[in-house]
Amino acid sequence: MKISVVIPASGAGLRFGGEIPKQFLRLGGETILKRTLSVFNSLESICEIAVAAAEEYFPEIEGYKISKLRHIVPGKETRAQSVYSALKAISGDAEIVLVHDGIRPFVTHEIIEAVVQAVLKYGAAVACLPVTDTIKKVDAQNKIISTLQRNLLWQAQTPQGFTYETIMRAYAAAEADGILPYATDDSALVERIGISVHVVPSSPANIKITTQTDLKIAEAFL
Repeated sequence: MKISVVIPASGAGLRFGGEIPKQFLRLGGETILKRTLSVFNSLESICEIAVAAAEEYFPEIEGYKISKLRHIVPGKETRAQSVYSALKAISGDAEIVLVHDGIRPFVTHEIIEAVVQAVLKYGAAVACLPVTDTIKKVDAQNKIISTLQRNLLWQAQTPQGFTYETIMRAYAAAEADGILPYATDDSALVERIGISVHVVPSSPANIKITTQTDLKIAEAFL
């Protein structure tokens, strides 16, 4: 079984602030991106990794010496466009593709393998957390319209996994329909072509580091 991994890591980190994109900040002596890549690199089942990043950071990423890193492609204007660029670079004989945020360094082997097993069974799967807060739906004036059923709500994380044919078809359709620049979630693109996506329970520790507070939490995890 050939599993390829796509890591989008070209964001400018505007919400985080500072001159260095958050994926290249140090966390316990290593960059966040290197930590993320190392988790996937250490899994025997992973065959290749493709990263989308700003070209000025190519030499740094190459310096990580990640043995399964086969492709570094220039990041595009949006996350989805960057993912699609990396998807086009991976081998056409890949059976399963995992897409994972470069700024989620605490993903575990167990979560990754659970997503892979779910893809083998269902064809598409996403690591998610059950929502613990009460969620309100509001209108444009911030008036509450309804209270959603919490037991039916899950918070999507990554990795998100798909068969190669499914994810490529979903992205091609999004590009053809002109919605690719506005997409923020890989599984949503798969859903819109009529394919069911299954939830895989994740961990609260699998955080996405997007703010200074997130970085402090990550340091505490270490």
